[in-house]
Amino acid sequence: MTMRNRKRKTRALVVVAKAPMSGLVKTRLCPYLSPAQAAALYECLLSDIVGKMERFTEADAWLAFAPGGEDYFHQNYFDKRLLAQRGQDLGERLHHVFVDLFRMNYKQVLIADSDSPTVPLSSIKRAYEWLSKDNCDVVLGPSEDGGYYLVGLRRAAKELFRAIPWSTQAVLDLTLEHAKTAHLRVALLPRAYDIDVKEDLNRLQQDFVTSVEARHLAPKTFAYLNRLYGLRNSTSVEIAVTGFKETMYEPR
Repeated sequence: MTMRNRKRKTRALVVVAKAPMSGLVKTRLCPYLSPAQAAALYECLLSDIVGKMERFTEADAWLAFAPGGEDYFHQNYFDKRLLAQRGQDLGERLHHVFVDLFRMNYKQVLIADSDSPTVPLSSIKRAYEWLSKDNCDVVLGPSEDGGYYLVGLRRAAKELFRAIPWSTQAVLDLTLEHAKTAHLRVALLPRAYDIDVKEDLNRLQQDFVTSVEARHLAPKTFAYLNRLYGLRNSTSVEIAVTGFKETMYEPR
């Protein structure tokens, strides 16, 4: 673990990530993209999201890397706060990220994924606002594929991450069930989408063409896709609008 020599804040904002190795990341985008293109795309997504989170100055930004990524992250993100993930599956690794950071005396910890580029910083701010309330124990950012792009806690809650079939449509629903069983009160942020399959990538391309904000949130990803597809010249664009309100879930 490395850390910049600065006074710590009471909030931690973590991006969980893998090393962008060809054939090991974003494999569901292949063969639409080559393995090398998928890895390059993920590297852009990761860089954009880390940069975005660092602009949220009310929290200490951290980068928690999956097993096997130590060399890449120490070479390319040596100036960031780095944390090695530990555990046998994603649930264990998420839990241990929370444990490690709460042991450093952080009071509120958010963990965000590295492939949901259009999540605005206003959602991050809102997540911390929820965690500052007495009637909220957990904040989740639902993804449109049934998972979540963000989870925030005020204390470690191992029960949230047990027996979850990761990368399935059941992730969010089962997490909410676990929270209810554990009498944890949950707030939901606005929905977002991550980049896993061809349809997600097509949607991101459309957002880049129609939204200045999307290009601002993910400039390296936009530049990479523009090189591949010439997004500025696109003339056929369909805009999908999804309405979603913040919801408070309380155990009964």
